[in-house]
Amino acid sequence: MSEMQKAVLDAERKAHEMISAERSKMERALAEAKRQASEDALTVINQQEDSSESCWNCGRKASETCSGCNTARYCGSFCQHKDWEKHHHVCGQGLSGSSSVPLGTPSTTSISSSSSVPPTHSESTPPDSPLCTDVNPNEF
Repeated sequence: MSEMQKAVLDAERKAHEMISAERSKMERALAEAKRQASEDALTVINQQEDSSESCWNCGRKASETCSGCNTARYCGSFCQHKDWEKHHHVCGQGLSGSSSVPLGTPSTTSISSSSSVPPTHSESTPPDSPLCTDVNPNEF
C-alpha cells in the first residue's frame, strides 16, 4: 500500500469520525429541543386550564365561558371557534369537576360537544364590543 493510499484512508477515517461526532451533537440538540417544546406545551396547557381570567386561544382577558363545559374561557366567539379543534376533545369531560351542565351537553344550544361546531358561549360583554380585533375573522 502506497503512502498516498494510506493518507487517503486516514483522511476518510477522520472524516467519518467527524461526521459521526457532528451527527451525535445534532441528535442530542434535536432531542433537547423536542423535550423543551414538550415542556413548553405542557406549561401553556396548564396555564390555560388554571386560568379563569385569560382567553384559552389568545391569552387576552376572557369575558365568556364555553357553555359545553363551563370551564374554557374566551374573549369572544372568534377565539372560541379557533380553539374548538383542540377544545372539543376535552369539552364536557368535567374539566372543572363541578359543571352544572351534564357532560357533553351545552347549556345554551342543542349541538353536542363532539360536534364540529363549538357550543355557544355565555356572554358577559355586549355583542357590539370589539373582541380579538387584531385577528382576521376570514382566516377560518
